[in-house]
Amino acid sequence: LIPLQSLNLLLKSIGATLTDVQDVVFKLAFFELSYHFCTTQQLQSAVVRHYSKQAIKQMYVLILGLDVLGNPFGFIRGLSEGVEAFFYEPYQGAIQGPEEFIEGMALGLKALVGGAVGGLAGAASRITGAMAKGVAAMTMDEDYQQKRREAMNKQPTGLREGITRGGKGLVSGFVSGITGIVTKPIRGAQKEGAAGFFKGVGKGLVGAVARPTGGIIDMASSTFQGIKKVADSSEDVISLRPPRFFGEDGVIRPYRLRDGAGSQMLQVKKM
Repeated sequence: LIPLQSLNLLLKSIGATLTDVQDVVFKLAFFELSYHFCTTQQLQSAVVRHYSKQAIKQMYVLILGLDVLGNPFGFIRGLSEGVEAFFYEPYQGAIQGPEEFIEGMALGLKALVGGAVGGLAGAASRITGAMAKGVAAMTMDEDYQQKRREAMNKQPTGLREGITRGGKGLVSGFVSGITGIVTKPIRGAQKEGAAGFFKGVGKGLVGAVARPTGGIIDMASSTFQGIKKVADSSEDVISLRPPRFFGEDGVIRPYRLRDGAGSQMLQVKKM
């Protein structure tokens, strides 16, 4: 029973990894009837039939948005935006004057190169991220997978931070993989007795290989994320003030900088 449960959990985890999608945009044509008389049931059937056909036509968008494939849809969209800016920015500058035209050429070229490099780095990051998630699923350790998700959800602000974060994940993977050989059987025995001990032995042995491997892949993924961030031509939105503080009663009161700053400090300490 235990091996079957473990196998079922593993297959579900890997299946969820293979079906991860990001930046997918569905465009469904609207439904319209003009001067047409029908019953409520006929109208419902026509609406369902119309949008079912539209969804089938958009299935390629869903497939091209899979992370395991590098999200080609997101790459193509980013590249197209760069090409558009490459022609649009110089055109807008030429309307205003020669200096603005040169500035527009620089902005357009930056957007084009950023879209190409950032798109490739983003695709590589998603592929390696999906691979690392699959490897993490092989450990069958929910705590480890949760900690990894929390760490990987924090996007690096640049290449340096991406490499640094990836290096920390690599070291953590090796350390936890080695120590898990001892700690997993002990924890398993404490929770479930002899059955938990042997289950822990299996998890420890698998983790000794899977966690360092996942750490190596996560390092590559974080590095590619850093490259994508550097290549991204868009500017980050910076908050001008701390978020508004809401009391337990939920009443919206006039903004006070002191309350917002204090609430923000407490939230940072909790994290």
